[in-house]
Amino acid sequence: MQRALAILTFSLLLSGCAEFSSSVTNSIDAMGMTPDYAKGMKEDLQNHKVEAPSVSVTDNVPEGKLIEHYENGNKKFETVVKNRCFDDFIDVYYPNGQLRAHTPLVNCKAQGESQGYTQDGKLRTVINYKNGLADGKSTVFDAKGNVAKTIIYKDGYPADK
Repeated sequence: MQRALAILTFSLLLSGCAEFSSSVTNSIDAMGMTPDYAKGMKEDLQNHKVEAPSVSVTDNVPEGKLIEHYENGNKKFETVVKNRCFDDFIDVYYPNGQLRAHTPLVNCKAQGESQGYTQDGKLRTVINYKNGLADGKSTVFDAKGNVAKTIIYKDGYPADK
């Protein structure tokens, strides 16, 4: 019974990380920031709310550093569990081991400058978060490192120009 509970807890924890990772990925994709997905991007971002979810964990998940690995041994994500949620930061990795995104967390919510990278390690995006919502300047870089797009967000939505 205890083993089944531990497996269920870990599954719920991973689904929370998957939700966070998916949210970050969807935000990057919707902003046209990831070359792999550029062909299917929506041009209308006015209805796309950029929000990073807070991920809660159950009581029996120990506090402290938490690292999950892919089957190949490379990191999948790394974070800190504090006050029953992901806190301090979350780093999400590509299966090849390269950092995909680093997002600072304060009180379990995205807060500050989140960076997104390509599979070969080039800075691709910078998104500023406030209390879990995109807020402020977000920047997309091209393959040469030049600014390709800038979007200003307020409370998760693109601000009117």
